[in-house]
Amino acid sequence: MTLSAKILLFGSVTLLLLLMTAAQAQRVQGGAGFLYLGASQWPGASAVIHQLNQGVDPASSNQYTLIGGDLYGQSNRWLVGVGASALANKHFIPLAGLDKVESSASNAHLWLGWVAWQTNRTKVYPSLGPGINSFNVNVQSSTGGTRTYTHDGFSADLALTLDWLVSRKPTDKTLHAGPMLSLKVGYRLTTTSTEWHSDLSDPVVTTRYSPSCFYLTLGIGGGGFRVR
Repeated sequence: MTLSAKILLFGSVTLLLLLMTAAQAQRVQGGAGFLYLGASQWPGASAVIHQLNQGVDPASSNQYTLIGGDLYGQSNRWLVGVGASALANKHFIPLAGLDKVESSASNAHLWLGWVAWQTNRTKVYPSLGPGINSFNVNVQSSTGGTRTYTHDGFSADLALTLDWLVSRKPTDKTLHAGPMLSLKVGYRLTTTSTEWHSDLSDPVVTTRYSPSCFYLTLGIGGGGFRVR
């Protein structure tokens, strides 16, 4: 784990603890769900994929499209959620006469959050949670055969999220429900670096990689919260 990742992890945990101590409890019950789309940057991904297959330019872009969904429940200021996401399949332009290479990934994690600031329609909360991550590379040779290399590992997801209730029916002053938008910025890292494994019996390059990323997503969904 890099120094910046350690600082980010320590800062997020510390922030959660401070907010738990300082924040005033509110009687809020409810939940929300979102589908989201965004961009993520995976430093070093193209360089590592180049070691698996020489047809990939190690200086290729490390940016992926991130898609996924989140679902959470809220009790007072506590949030407990589950999320799943995937990196849209990315095609690397092969050099002349070399293999075609594609890369994708999937992730699932649980998370715990604490509402740092909220109004009747808006809330901001940091979150932290463990999960599992699978980073995949598919290599299609000119003869038509395909090899798949996979990197599995445990992960940690750190994020800061802004949720906004777009509109609500004014008939019940204690119920805040309706369509919502969610803006999230975060960092995902693997807790250990493991070697790649392949679906075939051929030797696998022993390069080690801890796939980590920064990401920014916009979510569209809805939810309902009873405030007393």
